[in-house]
Amino acid sequence: MKFFQIFIGFLFFCFLTSVNLKADVIHWRSCFQANCISFDLPAKWYLTERRSNGLTTKFDHFKTSPLKEESGREIIPALVILFKESENKLPLHPILFHAESKRFSLITNIRKSFALQKNANSDNGYKFLGMSGSFKDKEDTIVQHYITATEDRLGFTILITCYESVYPQIEKDINLFLDSLFWGTRSIPWKFQGPEDQVAKAKELEASALNRLKTKKSEEIALALEEMSDSCELGSVTACEMFTTLMNLGR
Repeated sequence: MKFFQIFIGFLFFCFLTSVNLKADVIHWRSCFQANCISFDLPAKWYLTERRSNGLTTKFDHFKTSPLKEESGREIIPALVILFKESENKLPLHPILFHAESKRFSLITNIRKSFALQKNANSDNGYKFLGMSGSFKDKEDTIVQHYITATEDRLGFTILITCYESVYPQIEKDINLFLDSLFWGTRSIPWKFQGPEDQVAKAKELEASALNRLKTKKSEEIALALEEMSDSCELGSVTACEMFTTLMNLGR
């Protein structure tokens, strides 16, 4: 088993180096239920954690390598995406959801409000509502972007947090993210009669992904990553951890 893990690590190192890390920008897509959010980030940003309870929530956490201040102190910016189904199972109102979800944000000084992805059926409606601002942490000023969107019973909350001292180093990254941020739908790839069926499907996807990795073929590795991500979305903690690890082995 240890030899297999080392071999897979080497295989993914080669795969990610040749496919992902040669690109200055990586296109990401994260889905939950029938909804997907896609966006671009420079290759220096990487996924550090993906979690899902398989039913009502999903969580993605991205960060960069440490950025140095003039003083030499190292700062790590973070980008978090949270998918959450409404607790009462009723459709969410975008403005109310934006206001109520502000508890996740620490912004006390609002610098700018903005909207993204204009709705086709509305003259002044937008999919994403956002604001940027700052807050104090002792002597430091921290810049944060707070963005929300809704689709029926599902709400999306995005937080980007960075110390102001190093913010100029990632300002272009944030603008790239915001300019590329897009909500879309997909056909739900599965339907279950009960929790047991969902657990079984998660295990099936995980096993299939592991078998694909053994083929050493790049196209099979790409499919394995998709299956591992799907298994994670259905609630497999092991698949979530493995997906995150595999996505970072080339670094």
